[in-house]
Amino acid sequence: MQTVQLFAVQAEVDFGTYASADAFEGAMRRHAEKIEGMREAGTSGSHEVPALAVWPENIGTFLALAGRADALASSKDSNEAMRRAATRMIPRLLATAVLRRPRSLESLFFTAVAPQVWRIWWTTFSRIAKDFDLWVVAGSALVPDNANGPDTPEFKASDAHVHNTSLTFAPDGHCVSVVRKVNLVPTQEDVLHLDAGEIGDLEVVETSFGKLGTAICYDGFDEAHTSEEPEFTPCGLVLDGLGADVIAQPSANSWPWDAPWYFNEEGEHQLRSEQWFKEGMFRHLERLTNVRYAVNPQLVGTVFEHHFEAPSLILERLPDGEVRVAARSENPYGEDLISVTATI
Repeated sequence: MQTVQLFAVQAEVDFGTYASADAFEGAMRRHAEKIEGMREAGTSGSHEVPALAVWPENIGTFLALAGRADALASSKDSNEAMRRAATRMIPRLLATAVLRRPRSLESLFFTAVAPQVWRIWWTTFSRIAKDFDLWVVAGSALVPDNANGPDTPEFKASDAHVHNTSLTFAPDGHCVSVVRKVNLVPTQEDVLHLDAGEIGDLEVVETSFGKLGTAICYDGFDEAHTSEEPEFTPCGLVLDGLGADVIAQPSANSWPWDAPWYFNEEGEHQLRSEQWFKEGMFRHLERLTNVRYAVNPQLVGTVFEHHFEAPSLILERLPDGEVRVAARSENPYGEDLISVTATI
């Protein structure tokens, strides 16, 4: 049996978080410094026990703003910001359109800015993993596949198929896993013309504390949000079958946490906060046999019209199959950091 410290980073973001590469890395390193302080305060000593830190979904998505803050700050919403940014990168957009032939304007934009997004996102979390001796699940960003492979900050789009993508870094700073979100959230990700990942590409990583899998937000749910998603697949079942001991579930909830659930069917009156437990990973863990813990950090804050809120969770499946909340943020609206010392 192996002991591991699990950390869910509830990162609060705003426009300034993404103003520059330095601003982004500084914000992320402040979370890592808090993790380091908690490790040093632990009874087991600073680094005698391995640690896993999971950042939220879409933490890297808004890095398209970096270096363009002055020009975009007055934009009324993300669509206007995208248009303004596009006018300043017309040659790159034209070259991307000719070379990659994207199927939508959104795919064209995300593919054109991907080298910048990837470089800042990859470099930031590679450094954090190495500098703080952490296993890191670096949330996610909207990028195509990197033709250069995952373990490099240098990016070349292999195509214009944009995925909600998560990276995992080992404590030596190397990227050891790429995961693409399989189930796209209706009314949110489908309208961006993202491409869904393949079930067969899901994988687990051998770590110093056991096997780690990643299910990006909706992929960790037990059932679909609507009755019109026949291809919905609970990815935790796949990761469990691959022998995962821990599932990282980076999330970014953009619906009001304590308001009626957007997809309530006729006669339903559940809140989003109730639906999260009734249909999400809390319920899904009951069906698994290998997974012991799920680490579910949430993105919070506002960037343009995009507002995020929800409390981060660390869930434990007990030997008898019962699932309990091992740690929970008390503030679903602001920055937080929760941790559990687990035995795998």
